[in-house]
Amino acid sequence: MDVKKVPDRRTWFYMCAALTGIAAVLLGGTMLTGTRIASTNAQTQDSIPQTLEVNARTQVSSTALTTSTLSHSPTPDSIEPIAIKGMTEPKINVPYKKGEKVTLRDGLPLFSGPKDHSIAADHMKITYRTSPKEKYTLAAVRGEWIKIKTKEQDSYWLPGWYVLKQSRGMAEISPRTFAVRAGSKLYLTPDSTVTWPSNQTKLNQALIVAEWKEWYGVSIAPRIWHSEETDYHHALLWIRKTDITEQTSVTDGWFTREQPLSLPFLQLLADTKMSEITTSKQAVKWLGEPDWKEHSRNMKDTGYTMQIGQTWRYERQDAHLLLTFNPKGKLIEIRWNKPANQGNDEPYYRGYGRFDVFSYTHEIAGSVLPQTLPWKPEWVNQGDLNYTFLQAGTEDVLLMKGDDGGFSGMHFEDSYYALDRHTGKLLWRVHSGLGPAQAFINTKRDAVTLFTSYDFERKQYRDRVRHINLKDGKIRWEYKPEEQKNRSDSTHLNEAANEASIVKGIKAAQDVVIVDRSAAEGSTNGWIHVLNSSNGKRLWSKKLTTGYRLLNRSADEPYVLYWDKDQFTAADPKTGRIVWQIEAVQSLELSHIENNPYFDGIDRYDPFGSVSLERWMPLDHQWVLIDLTSGKKLSQFPAREGQELEVLNDGMVLIRENNKGDQYGDYEDFTTSLFDPETGEIRWTLDVKLQRALVEGNQLYVIMNGHPAAVDYRTGETRWSARETIGSAKYTTNQGSYLMIGDRLLLPLNDDLLVMDKRDGTLLGRVHDVVMGTPEHRDREAKNGMINQIGNEVYVGSANGRFRVFPAGGFDGEISP
Repeated sequence: MDVKKVPDRRTWFYMCAALTGIAAVLLGGTMLTGTRIASTNAQTQDSIPQTLEVNARTQVSSTALTTSTLSHSPTPDSIEPIAIKGMTEPKINVPYKKGEKVTLRDGLPLFSGPKDHSIAADHMKITYRTSPKEKYTLAAVRGEWIKIKTKEQDSYWLPGWYVLKQSRGMAEISPRTFAVRAGSKLYLTPDSTVTWPSNQTKLNQALIVAEWKEWYGVSIAPRIWHSEETDYHHALLWIRKTDITEQTSVTDGWFTREQPLSLPFLQLLADTKMSEITTSKQAVKWLGEPDWKEHSRNMKDTGYTMQIGQTWRYERQDAHLLLTFNPKGKLIEIRWNKPANQGNDEPYYRGYGRFDVFSYTHEIAGSVLPQTLPWKPEWVNQGDLNYTFLQAGTEDVLLMKGDDGGFSGMHFEDSYYALDRHTGKLLWRVHSGLGPAQAFINTKRDAVTLFTSYDFERKQYRDRVRHINLKDGKIRWEYKPEEQKNRSDSTHLNEAANEASIVKGIKAAQDVVIVDRSAAEGSTNGWIHVLNSSNGKRLWSKKLTTGYRLLNRSADEPYVLYWDKDQFTAADPKTGRIVWQIEAVQSLELSHIENNPYFDGIDRYDPFGSVSLERWMPLDHQWVLIDLTSGKKLSQFPAREGQELEVLNDGMVLIRENNKGDQYGDYEDFTTSLFDPETGEIRWTLDVKLQRALVEGNQLYVIMNGHPAAVDYRTGETRWSARETIGSAKYTTNQGSYLMIGDRLLLPLNDDLLVMDKRDGTLLGRVHDVVMGTPEHRDREAKNGMINQIGNEVYVGSANGRFRVFPAGGFDGEISP
């Protein structure tokens, strides 16, 4: 899969450590009459472009550049000056024809249009930079500006001085603060006709960073560094050296100084000096040693072999700077995490961007940034797919699911594998490619049945059902369906033809495996073949009609459970004999809830324990709690469209309802009620959306309208809310459940595994070296398998292929006040 490496409306940050292309510099343009004009006073002429004036007085020394790498600049031999057709005398030559490929330095600012003094120097709103991976063509010339287009036909403007050989004389110098003479001016380029008045107050957030003959290049911080979800960069103007009255060099070690630098000044230094050619060696020289070094997220897109780099964290109370380097030590991403304040009250979080292009981003959290907390794992396993979900655990083995996290057409692979619970060593792994796959551990919990629809080795679809040892992955038996007949041979299908159909999936019940197959190619009827899980031999089969559903969730369940012909049936797993049966119309408006990939499931199951033998089912427009051993109805309440259920760890039920009859919508559309199955009564109802709940005593810990909170379990009254300190996500997704260790709450949220004080919601920090993500369409796996505890061991998955085990006691000791 090829990924386009072009500007794509994301905020990319292209800078150069040698200040290559850091200046917005240009020379004056001429009208046909030869009269100079300000660049914003005329309309752009794409069809008959004006031309750039070549300043013949300016010569470039071959030794002018000593520290600046300008390998992407056009050489004198490559520039063939031409006369623009249709122009009258005087003829002005430019290096390129319209439509011709333009060679540009890296990191040049790209503007939305020509600028002059009517736009403040700190309000240029520069969002894009030239990239060495992009190809640009000349579209137009206007005064001192040129218009270029990318291969995707996006249009940008930049000073035309960059296509002239004079600009190659610009050299980098170490950053300096400075003062200016009263009445001096800032210039777009040396000798430009476009100027700005110099304001010493604004220039307090500026640096001298380059020089060219008798001129200094001045880097000016933007008035705002980000707006909503757009990031901005500094502008670079020019000033005569004679207008500088004093200057002071900025020493290295920006984050380790005894006298801390202001945040805007730190951002300007980083924005000016750091780019995609910056190395980790240069970064540590400029910034100092980071507070923390962590494994990065996966640098490759789905479909490619994983690549994990290193992320450095510099943490202050007013901001965190994250620098991510690839395995070769080159800077790939710069990210500023900032707290919400009066200027940006609404927090926002960005999804993971691409690592094939250099990126520069801001992320706004709540009012408090989580400081990193150390927690040494007992062992760490590095997987080969992004997400790691715990499926089941025994005394010695962990059954895992790996998933690349790709959505829709970007999903290429998932896998099932086993780890030694004591060491984290990989025991075996089965890659299932991009097709559906399932795994069910058996009743004895010593083997697992795998269904894969895609043969990863052969790179083709081929249904396989294998029963393998949990400890070593050796196959005990395999159910091999006959090859599917060609459609041309399928004209006389009957009941016996089920052996020529495809496997739709598997389920498990006590000591059996249930194979679900379509009755025939193209048929909506199906067959279930119930196999002895010990040897794979068929025990019995049954044909089911259109609309049937298999309802088993675990081998802990005593019966084979299926829905067919408006009947909910429990059958003996050995014989198929009906044990109990409930006749009812299945509520169509609710029948999709368990199949909805964005619904995280009614129950949270324990990977180390057995599933509940009580099940909430939609029957006759009611939600009914059924005892699976007897078929007895234990409780019920009216069912409505747009409803979701969440069974709490004590059996109580949260009922979420959208007053618009939809499962989706804004938080204000929802109410949440606490239902008591024993009394059949609603205890309380709140006009909020509550999710991912955990009960302890008289406190209920929840995600309330996208942020962590706690409510009184008896009354629903809010005890504490972290909306201000942590922030509220606009749309929530299940990244994992709450986990409690002593007085600490752990919660996967956005990029981090957060730690809070359960008593008042105080944000204590984030766990070191744990990368969380948003596993879209994997909500159920995240709810159950991202973070779990048994005894003194805490099992934590991630979004960068790492799975680790932490000691619960060690954690509490590390962060105790």
